[in-house]
Amino acid sequence: MTEKHDVRSPFWDHIRIEEIEAHDGQSEIRCEIFQNLLNSAGVVHGGALATLVDASIGSAVRSTLDLSTQTSATVDLNIKYIKAGRGTVLTAKASLAHRGRTLVVGNSEIYDDQQNLVAIGSATFMILKRKQ
Repeated sequence: MTEKHDVRSPFWDHIRIEEIEAHDGQSEIRCEIFQNLLNSAGVVHGGALATLVDASIGSAVRSTLDLSTQTSATVDLNIKYIKAGRGTVLTAKASLAHRGRTLVVGNSEIYDDQQNLVAIGSATFMILKRKQ
């Protein structure tokens, strides 16, 4: 079953991230490539790619939470840049490698619109109690 979670992130809106699906510790998000995401060389800025790693793994984590009582926060993020980000859209696919009681570890792969691998990354999230 494909689920979408109500992310309501002004930052996601600002950089045009869309959650395509998130369920059972897996997610897929997409980001339109536009002028403000490019660096001086005319390719997607590395910080934008790191954001996609964080956002995609965050969506995968969120798909495992009880959203009425839990939230999460990134505590560690790693990225390896494989190829310059070009084209019209980037897709990040994430899955969880470990889901503990308080820590979650996930991996993400980012592809361009020609299905070229652009970057890979991992992140650790802490599960927190949502403030009422």
